[in-house]
Amino acid sequence: MSEDNNIGFFEFVSSASNEGFRYVNYETGYVIASKKFRELLGIKSGDEGNDMKVLEAIYPEDLEKFKDALQTALGKRKQNFEAEYRVGDGSRWILHNVTNRYDKEGNVVERFCFFHDITEEKKKQADLEYVAYFDPDTGVYNRNYFIKRLDKALKKNQKSEFNKIQVMYINIDNYNVVTDSIGFETGDELLINFAKLLTEYSSSRIKIGRFKNDEFAIAIYDADNENEIIDIYNDISKKIEKPFKMSDGNEVYISISVGITTYPKDGNDASDLIKCADIAMYNVKKSGKNSMCLFEKSMLDEFIKNVKMENDLKVAVEKLDFVLNYQPQYYSEKKELRGVEALVRWKIDENQYVNPGEFIPMAEKNGCILNIGKWVIKQALDDFVDWKMNYGYNGMISINISAIQLKDEGFLNYVLESVEERNVVPSDVEIEITESVLIENFSKTRKILEELRRYGFKVALDDFGTGYSSLSYLKNIPIDTLKIDKSFVDNMLLDNSTGIITDALIKMVKKLGLETIAEGVETKEQYDCLKKMNCDNIQGFLLGKPMTSGDMKELITKLNESYK
Repeated sequence: MSEDNNIGFFEFVSSASNEGFRYVNYETGYVIASKKFRELLGIKSGDEGNDMKVLEAIYPEDLEKFKDALQTALGKRKQNFEAEYRVGDGSRWILHNVTNRYDKEGNVVERFCFFHDITEEKKKQADLEYVAYFDPDTGVYNRNYFIKRLDKALKKNQKSEFNKIQVMYINIDNYNVVTDSIGFETGDELLINFAKLLTEYSSSRIKIGRFKNDEFAIAIYDADNENEIIDIYNDISKKIEKPFKMSDGNEVYISISVGITTYPKDGNDASDLIKCADIAMYNVKKSGKNSMCLFEKSMLDEFIKNVKMENDLKVAVEKLDFVLNYQPQYYSEKKELRGVEALVRWKIDENQYVNPGEFIPMAEKNGCILNIGKWVIKQALDDFVDWKMNYGYNGMISINISAIQLKDEGFLNYVLESVEERNVVPSDVEIEITESVLIENFSKTRKILEELRRYGFKVALDDFGTGYSSLSYLKNIPIDTLKIDKSFVDNMLLDNSTGIITDALIKMVKKLGLETIAEGVETKEQYDCLKKMNCDNIQGFLLGKPMTSGDMKELITKLNESYK
């Protein structure tokens, strides 16, 4: 094809193409450019052959990168070259394809260029990257990208002289309780506002991430000093002393629990640092929340121990490796047997047992408590029927129930079916709950307790005065019995104020028509004092330690003989 034919062909392409096209022959000075080329780069007619005008059209932040890439291509005499850059105000993206023809000396004698508008593709790519990298609700890094960036910083740190890398893991205390009171939409707005507060600390070396619904993380890639992350925590804590103002007019106060780790002391990779910070945060939760904790190795040891225990517990639930002990309760006036409280123990082997205080919280957290609870109800009622039919037992059976069990839709039916199958009179069964059960969902819990009492079951409230309950709302709780916590019994003879409070509590409860049981009675002096206060019943080591079902049979037989 002759040069004239080539030129004619290029002119045809230029006029027919909807893309930017530019042809320059540097030997003859001949230039062909499409209208689209001028529109895309904002170049005036007559300037199409001026390479400097093309460079001037490139967005300043992308210019040096393009020039470096172009010089590299020319230095290697590359025939084909491609680059992306923004033009104008930076809102439009161009894909620039170049084909060069060189002479023997390596000079460009002919250049063909196509300019593609890739703005929409870039927007779609940016949207995909946003989804891949950022939390859609708060705009901070999502969990995966936060970890990826942190790992990258750690690898860079290993090859340089960076200062320590620090990680803060943050949980908003009682977030579910907050959303229950203000609604989920306002709760989401609260998270967004809290994330905005955290992003105030964001910089080239401080990054923010969201891990779970109410959990966030901050990473400092090159800490100025060992206390920088603590300084940030203190600053955040000071700011959240003021309420967050919601769009619906609500003012919401929050507190946070925080765990902190430092590289390389606490871990060598992102996962280790975050895991250990999470463990430290959990220790704050256990200690009362609204504070900060630096990670220590002993916390990891305890965590590993708990993980093993949790796995072992799941196996124990499958095998039903549990036993019940029963602690007697006596009428304080005559020391006659009132009933027994069923206490579950996890059986490790013939000589090793785990007390409920150690594994029940874990069972409640992982859901195992539902199966454990059903087994306890079944076994306690079986033993009760055995004592009643074969040993003349004439007392009550008290069974502890957790908040998780009360939330279970099938709980009430299971209890009713269990007593019906064994012909047990409901009034012989006392359902024992703690204060914590009441605060989970008071209205729903109250309805279930009322239903139990309607069928004839007794309801006892344990641990009164150790948590959230107050005297003023006792009248609103559908209970029959109030158990006075061991902490009162322990101190009533040592502290005059505690003695006065215990005496007043017993008098008030009795006026409300409730029965009283004092727990943890270990000395005769305590017993005599409680009897003088007219406490109805006594439970504790003084009159009886927890015992097996077999030991209970012997006790029942012995007591029946003494009553004759």
